[in-house]
Amino acid sequence: MKKLTILSILLACLFMITGCNETTDREEETRDGDTLNGNAMDNYNDQPLEGQVGYVRFKKDQLDQEAEKKRDIKVNREQMADMITRMILRYDGFEDVATLVTDNEILVAYQPPNNHDREQAADMVQKTAYSLVPSFYHVFVSDDPASFGDIQSVSTSTVYDEQYTEVIDSIIKKMKKSPQGKVPENDSDQPIEGPNMGPDDRPGTET
Repeated sequence: MKKLTILSILLACLFMITGCNETTDREEETRDGDTLNGNAMDNYNDQPLEGQVGYVRFKKDQLDQEAEKKRDIKVNREQMADMITRMILRYDGFEDVATLVTDNEILVAYQPPNNHDREQAADMVQKTAYSLVPSFYHVFVSDDPASFGDIQSVSTSTVYDEQYTEVIDSIIKKMKKSPQGKVPENDSDQPIEGPNMGPDDRPGTET
């Protein structure tokens, strides 16, 4: 009797293990099938390893095209501001730099080095910022000490705040009194507008 009981238990365990394996296999097949059938992103890394490259693949029919037209292009503005500031400080003579990243503008305040003229310093700052950001951004720089306080005053703002556009526009107008570097604001290589706003919404275009 005991032998039969033990045998029954062993058979039950065997069936359970086999069933689990089959379930796992079906789940893996389903995941693979979803990717091949266009129901999921291809190899999206939710938690990438240190130093791992970024890779995302979509098929067009995976996306709702109407929703994509309304989708905002998002970047980590804090990380972008940090990266720009650190890169500029690598240059000799630059001791103090502050960077503000909005939805379509980069505002950089800096203390100019003694061994560069203002135009040269502005060009270095402007081109460094442009080299690190998506092409829809427009860069404005200033070596006026007051610009540090100006951009810090909106450092906790959001793009949805009341009068946000007017405040940013006012700061840009003041910054443009300083040298701006050699990349013109209406450079043909720079888009007139970013993906998140229309051509009439972009601040800072008035002189």
